[in-house]
Amino acid sequence: MNYDLEDKLVIGAQIKIGEEYAKDSTLFQAGDIITLIEGEFEYDNGLYTEYQSCPSIVNDGEYESIYHLFGNKLEDFKDCEVISL
Repeated sequence: MNYDLEDKLVIGAQIKIGEEYAKDSTLFQAGDIITLIEGEFEYDNGLYTEYQSCPSIVNDGEYESIYHLFGNKLEDFKDCEVISL
């Protein structure tokens, strides 16, 4: 896990989408800027469902977390850039 990057991908952070990332994306084009908001997700731990939150965007009315966008270990962040916090 890239913990330095995870520390920057917080609610309110703006991210500029890079060209390399955009090649594999169906959501974004190079140069797009996204702002992370607080997303809420259902999590079933096998006994009950709980709600968790993390930095996200909204896509078609559903939250997409930073881990959906950039991989579970943020390995798909590629050439994107955090431009403000």
